[in-house]
Amino acid sequence: MGTSGLDRTVFTPRVPQTHSAMTSQDDKRPAAIGLVLPFALEHWLKQPVRATIILVGFLGAAVADLFMPVYSGRLVDALTSVPSDEAARHAALIAFAGILALGLLSIMLRFTGLRAIVPFTLQTMSDVARGAFMRVQRFSTDWHANSFAGSTVRKITRGMWAFDLLNHTILMALLPSLTVLVGSTILLGLHWPELGAVIGLGAVIYVAITTALTIGYIAPAARVSKRLGQQSHRHASGRAHLQYCGEIFRC
Repeated sequence: MGTSGLDRTVFTPRVPQTHSAMTSQDDKRPAAIGLVLPFALEHWLKQPVRATIILVGFLGAAVADLFMPVYSGRLVDALTSVPSDEAARHAALIAFAGILALGLLSIMLRFTGLRAIVPFTLQTMSDVARGAFMRVQRFSTDWHANSFAGSTVRKITRGMWAFDLLNHTILMALLPSLTVLVGSTILLGLHWPELGAVIGLGAVIYVAITTALTIGYIAPAARVSKRLGQQSHRHASGRAHLQYCGEIFRC
């Protein structure tokens, strides 16, 4: 009776790989972020209304916070001018009203984004889990016979829960922070071009160095560490199983 390719993969003993071999094998793999982001974007586009509300809410709140220092500066300028000047009083009241309006707008938009991201993330997690289990159920009987159901379910649930952190990191933290960084650079450039140019150049250099270190050093080291941890856990589990079998046979 012939043996399938999956059976040969499962039951053929593997030769231990050296550190350099594992590193070269990991380097050939595509970057995880290049696979995760298109997959996440595909699921985000399935809920365009909620995705739009989330983006408008958090990005709008970031823009409102961005213009807060502008009105604060106008308020300080109006208060430090001549007290008897009616125009200065009027400008101070307008600046104070602008600060209150921006604060209220920021709270409302952020609350709207938070109200929308909860059902948005839950629906995405449900779609991911449903699609993953549907694909697993289509695998062959040999695959199900030679695979541990518990570990498969654990991998799917871990991937499902990872979307919770991914949505919060990108939609609630990364995009608003990028909006504040770019917006503050533009505002400073309009008021003080030299300072805006310095801050913009420093931000570009910082992002470039961080990205290069993450892709070129941290990500490969993390993949090698994960592979070594899996191998050590597999060996430790094998030794524990052998000790358990030995105890049974001695009894």
